[in-house]
Amino acid sequence: MAHFNIKSLIREGEAELTSSGEPAIGATFLMMDLFQFSKLEIMLNDQVLTAEQADLYKEGIMRLKQHEPLAHITGFQMFYDRKFYVDHRVLVPRQETEELVALALNYIKAHHTVADIGTGSGVIAITAQLESHCNMYAVDISRDALHVAKRNSDHLKADVTWLAGDLLAPIRERNIKLDVLLSNPPYIAAHERDVMNKTALFDPELALFAEDSGLALYKRMIDSLPEVMNNNGFVAFEIGHNQASALVAYIHQKYERIHVDVHKDINGCDRILSFTWCE
Repeated sequence: MAHFNIKSLIREGEAELTSSGEPAIGATFLMMDLFQFSKLEIMLNDQVLTAEQADLYKEGIMRLKQHEPLAHITGFQMFYDRKFYVDHRVLVPRQETEELVALALNYIKAHHTVADIGTGSGVIAITAQLESHCNMYAVDISRDALHVAKRNSDHLKADVTWLAGDLLAPIRERNIKLDVLLSNPPYIAAHERDVMNKTALFDPELALFAEDSGLALYKRMIDSLPEVMNNNGFVAFEIGHNQASALVAYIHQKYERIHVDVHKDINGCDRILSFTWCE
């Protein structure tokens, strides 16, 4: 039976990816994620693959060359040190979103009532619930996305109530009052499509684009805050890097007493907008 040296396969994969403008490091990540090799194992050992495994790896390289996300090829994405199933029905979780969860966990206590709006694969809701033991509600308009989120919740044994609906409507309809509201909604303007990373365009359009220069969904949630928030509750949104000033102005226009904080991500870009709710 033929065997294939993984270092040789990775070198071949790096050359293929470089030729298509994709980062060469993807060849190593693909090998690690497909076959559960650590980076140290790849560096120190002459591991080999079977012919069938080598074909699977080469197919993955071809898909990466077409700018398909690594998570779609391997079927998972790590988030807060947990493995989450993902596919074409949901946005691939980004590292920056971990910062939203980390910030929120400073305010979430056990038995707090929390909602994650636009939950997608469920990473925010599931992580926050497991880390805090809060009462978590998660909403998405896409039933396909909720199917993925429930799969992750079942696998990770999180206690989340999943609701199908448009933004805060399911929360309002059930007269739920929130101590914490979290959301990473679609926030890309349609005119930005042409300058987007090609890999990001594999995510569902429903999870990417919003009207009003990407601000429409934030504004609708902000408008609904009096109906869903407990006084002194905490609100945090993940935002686009150029949206902070417009959203801060909108919040101050509607609610004069609120002080808004803008937090930068690991790349130094405006990424999280947060405030304490008061009427």
